Parts: sequence; C-alpha cells; structure tokens
Amino acid sequence: MPEPTTDPARSTRAERRPAGRRPLRQRRVLVSLAALAAVLIVGSVTVQAFRAAAQSEYTSAQSALSEQQENAAGPLDTAHDALDEAQDAFDDSKGKVLDEDPRESLATAIDDATDRIRSVDRELAASEDAIARAPDDGFFSPGIALRQGATELAAFRLDAAQDLADVPESLAGPVKAVTDAVAAWQAEQDRILASRYTNNVWAAGWIPELDACQGSVDLSANYGLAAIAEHWSCGGKDFPDDAGTIITLTGVRAGTYRVEGIVAMLNQNTATTADLPTGYDLLYQTCQDGQSSTMSMTALTKIG
Repeated sequence: MPEPTTDPARSTRAERRPAGRRPLRQRRVLVSLAALAAVLIVGSVTVQAFRAAAQSEYTSAQSALSEQQENAAGPLDTAHDALDEAQDAFDDSKGKVLDEDPRESLATAIDDATDRIRSVDRELAASEDAIARAPDDGFFSPGIALRQGATELAAFRLDAAQDLADVPESLAGPVKAVTDAVAAWQAEQDRILASRYTNNVWAAGWIPELDACQGSVDLSANYGLAAIAEHWSCGGKDFPDDAGTIITLTGVRAGTYRVEGIVAMLNQNTATTADLPTGYDLLYQTCQDGQSSTMSMTALTKIG
C-alpha cells in the first residue's frame, strides 16, 4: 500500500505555530466582545444612575405637592362647611321673609364663595389626578418620564386655598341678615295668628250638638257635602264673611282657610240639600240675625 503523501509547506506552518496560542482573528473577536461587555456594563450603570436621580426628583416633587394638598385641606373644608350652612339658610328662608333684599344679598355672597371654592376644588382634583398618574419608566430608561412627571407636579400651586380663610366671614353677615329677616317674618306670622279669627268645630252631629252652643258642628253626614254650622247667637254673628279673610278652624275641620264670601242665602223653611252650593272645600252655615229665612252659606277654601 502506498505511503500517505505529506505536504511539506503545511508541515512547516504547523511546526512554526506556537503551541497553546489562539489564532489572531479569534483573539480580536474576544477583545471586541470584552469591550462591548464593558460598554454595556458602564452604560447600564449610567442609565440606572440617571433613573435613580430622576426617581429622587419625582419623589421630592410628589412629597412637596402632597404637603400642599394637606395644607389646602383645612381652609377648603372650612369654606365648604360655611357655604353649606349659608345655602341651607338661603333655602330655608324661601317664602319666610317680609323683604327679599336680605336673601338677594346672601345669594350674591353664595355665588362669589362658590366660584372661589370651585377654583380650588378643581386645582386640588387636578393635582390628585397628576399624582395618581405616577410615571413608570422601564428598567433601562434613563428616567425621562419621571423627570417629566416631576416637572408636572412642581407646576401645581395650591396657595389659593389659603385665600379661602375669609369665606366664612364673607358669608356670616348675609346669613345673619337672612336669619334676622326670617325671625321678623315669624314674629309677624305669630302676631297675625294670634289676632286671626278662630272657630272650633267641636263635634260632628245635628240639632242637639248645634243647640249645645259649644262651637261649630260638622253637618257633612246630613248634607252630603263638607259643611259646618253654628247658631247666630252661639258665634255665627262673629264669623267673618269678607272674601279674602284668613281664618283658623280647630277640632274636626282643623286647618287654615280663606273665606270666599257668602255664596248663597237660603230659606230654611223651603230649601233642601239640593239647594246647597257645591264645588267648595267647606261651607259655613248660620242664620243671619237668627232668622231661618236668611240662612247664609259662606264658602271656605282650605289653604293650610
């Protein structure tokens, strides 16, 4: 069998290559990889440093804004309480003043306070939303979003809440004026009520109860419509019949009524229940001057 042929040139190159050494190209690749790894490490450290600084900046801005919110809460709550009390006073006084001027002044003060409070409310709500939208930079982010968030938080100024300290005082005067006006109205109502004609419908019945002369008697069951009656000598002569007069009934037909005037004059000797006027809340019957031939029917409208 022939011997394998050996290439002298290859043998010589192999003999000249030192044992244990990597080819030059391989060494260059390794060096490049090492350099790249170093760059990545340095770059990562730098990015994380930037991110840490940005996080610190954002945390400081968040803390400062939270402190502003806490400082604003007290004056804002106090202003809201004063506004609520003023609004209650305004609402409760409707129809209970002799003159509307105090209520109009209070309405103006309420509008002004409302505008000021709403402005602070909106700013506070916006700051709370900004904090709730906490930026989240990725691990390899240099903190750009955090710095933008810090700038946004630092832009908030809640100092206007401190200007709300005078809101309670600005409302106190108009509220007192309305309270005094209501008190004056109530005093007038008490005076009117004390001087108002009052009639007691003491029982429901018929002739025996009328003859008892203890007040008016409810005759509705016998008449088939709402009616009360009283003898002229037992109080009928004092019952007001001028239209528009406000009276008070107590007892069976208790309430406040407006007199509509005499709507029928009947002769008790010839009239029947068919002749009674209808369409009224209540009728009051009495015989004028005690004469059964002139039985007056006064209409009443219940208003309270």
